[in-house]
Amino acid sequence: MIRELKLRNFKCFREQTIPFGGLTVLAGLNGTGKSSVIQALLVLRQFTGSTRPPWRGPLVNIGSFQDVLHDEEEEDVIGFEITFDAGGHGHPTYALPGGDRKTVDSTWNSAAARQMRCLSYLSADRHGPQETLPFFHEGHTSPTPLGPRGEHVLWYLEKTGDAQVGETLRHAAQPKTTLAAQTNAWLGAVSPGTELRIRVLPEADRAVASYRVSRPGDVPSTPFRAGNVGFGVSYALPPIVALLAPLHDGMSPHGADAHGNIVLIENPEAHLHPSGQTSMAELAARATANGSQVILETHSDHILDGVRIAVREGILAPEQVMIHYFERDGLAVRLATPVVSATGRLDMWPQGFFDQQERNLSRLIGPAGAASATP
Repeated sequence: MIRELKLRNFKCFREQTIPFGGLTVLAGLNGTGKSSVIQALLVLRQFTGSTRPPWRGPLVNIGSFQDVLHDEEEEDVIGFEITFDAGGHGHPTYALPGGDRKTVDSTWNSAAARQMRCLSYLSADRHGPQETLPFFHEGHTSPTPLGPRGEHVLWYLEKTGDAQVGETLRHAAQPKTTLAAQTNAWLGAVSPGTELRIRVLPEADRAVASYRVSRPGDVPSTPFRAGNVGFGVSYALPPIVALLAPLHDGMSPHGADAHGNIVLIENPEAHLHPSGQTSMAELAARATANGSQVILETHSDHILDGVRIAVREGILAPEQVMIHYFERDGLAVRLATPVVSATGRLDMWPQGFFDQQERNLSRLIGPAGAASATP
């Protein structure tokens, strides 16, 4: 598990230490540094130990050294330091002496390398409803198991759908603990009654997803094309599978043992109804309780509330949760870290931290025509 990440002169961070928990929530206004933290983790995931800085790769492409160098740096050096609970440690540092890009320090022990290979990443720019998705033969490799846009999710489900997931991850409505059964159970929590079907087109190395609605007491519908089902179902499928079945070293399903897996998801709430967002947060909490480390970047108060409810209901211990709120002060970044109690309460609520509903309500119940109080 990642314990902390230290950044120096990277994008908006001159010097910043970010601690991580079993379940870490990254929140804040747009442009406050959340995505930079994610990009730093992906840079380290792309790091191979070579002298070529990994700014461009299959997971993240952030330009050149100068593009990611802090605007007010005192030296042309970008530094990362990542520490893991299991003793892993990585410390690549890049410099620009004389205009030539090179590595000036690169310590990276084998434990850290193994941990980073267990990182599964889903971008906010995931695939929406698609006619088909790629289907690969044995031996296919990918920088992350489902692909950063979720493009390999049908292939992975078809390949490992019979794998057993941990009992902690099991949805109460489904007694079966196979990956395929639990994927449909959690899809049904996000979009009631929805079931996924996969049809493989081997001659084209493609797979087709269709969905039907099957509710208790009703006759199941005929299967619908992905494009004729709400966007939220297609967007939710890769995060659900990533949380149910994160992988070790690229391809093997974890079964009931997820220790060492890191699941990084941007905007898990995308295109989901508030109840579906809360269910997604519950699944993230259950994945953490099952042994994975989960990192969520979100703008959703329903995701935050779902995490707090999971603590209150005993799915997670309070100390397993880390919540960071990023704020900008000119070119600098401030980090506020509310602490969640066993009852799900937070010890502080910084201004701008998921408080827009209260601000909007105060304007709605205030005198008509009053000036906006929104900064």
